[in-house]
Amino acid sequence: MRQNQGELRHVDSTVRDAVRYTVVVGVIGVAFLVTAAVWLSTCSGSTVDTVACGAPQRALLTLGAPAILLFGALFAFFRTHQAWRRRESFWPWQGAGWLLLTLMLLVLTMSVPSLSGPSVFGL
Repeated sequence: MRQNQGELRHVDSTVRDAVRYTVVVGVIGVAFLVTAAVWLSTCSGSTVDTVACGAPQRALLTLGAPAILLFGALFAFFRTHQAWRRRESFWPWQGAGWLLLTLMLLVLTMSVPSLSGPSVFGL
């Protein structure tokens, strides 16, 4: 089962695209998480701004990074299905989807209790 050079180049470009996509979505999700953590760190003490630190804003900032990663994973699975239907190599996109979904679950379980605080979920 030897592949010719053209097929190998196509597989390499598919892998490169999937890896690039995964890294970009991961960096955007982590950047949003860090921005939310810095923003919410100012929501304590006597200088609390109720407009910027209310329950809806805390919920949005807390769930923003997991939502970015979830939509990234869903798009990667969509690309998996597209590649599978075209009989191309789909495994790079499937790996990207699973990696982003796992990262989303990790960010969700680690950040929600610490970022949201008692005002959102009663924790």
